[in-house]
Amino acid sequence: MKIETIQLASGRSQQIVRVGAGPDLVWLHGLHGVPAHDPFVAELAKRFSVIAPIAPGFNDLAELDDIRDVHDLALHYDDILTALKLDRVCVIGHSFGAMIAAELAAHVPARVARLALLSPIGVWRDDHPVADLFGRPYTTIDKLIWAGGTPIGKMGVRDASAGPVESLVTLARGMTVVAKFLWPLPDKGLHRRLYRITSPSLVMSGAKDPLVPRSYAEVFRAGMHGAKAIEIAGAGHMLPYEQTDVVCKDLLPFMQTD
Repeated sequence: MKIETIQLASGRSQQIVRVGAGPDLVWLHGLHGVPAHDPFVAELAKRFSVIAPIAPGFNDLAELDDIRDVHDLALHYDDILTALKLDRVCVIGHSFGAMIAAELAAHVPARVARLALLSPIGVWRDDHPVADLFGRPYTTIDKLIWAGGTPIGKMGVRDASAGPVESLVTLARGMTVVAKFLWPLPDKGLHRRLYRITSPSLVMSGAKDPLVPRSYAEVFRAGMHGAKAIEIAGAGHMLPYEQTDVVCKDLLPFMQTD
């Protein structure tokens, strides 16, 4: 992976991870950031030139000081794509990153050529509430995001070079970032903006997601005109890491533009 820092028109700096070769594709990460040995990003990089911005706050919480809400966040990502000269690009987001991807596509529809939302969060149903991600110790978060309650494979998405303390610090920082935009209720009006998304869109969810009820994928699919939805059997919230081959089988062809 190549890491670089770019300057945005807003005056902010932004760290970007690049890997792979091929058509440009933007990856918006979830709670664990972009580890040095991310197996899902590695699969994407076999076919695409992957550009992965590190979400504000994941490196330094002070980066959140002047990003007040989801609207500022969406425009921040639009500024990133402007700085990278990506006028129309394919975007994949996972979990919190999927919410950002949807907000970006809703705020600036022409910016996104194709959109894939993996285990998206950011909407709310009173009759099927999302599990409380913020009311439990960080050490128990795995039980809410993995179908089996524990990371699988090579420590899931965690960097094998990091010890348990470093992993918890990374997770704690990520949770703080997510809480700024999703607490106390995760719906900041995204469901009312989904109709603005004009790109071909795909929603993928895990059939055994402990965090987000299965019905939420339908909320996203129905809100975006012509969107497709695929449910992955046996997968939880971390479906791109639990069922990487199954996800890529449908996802990668979908992301290929004409």
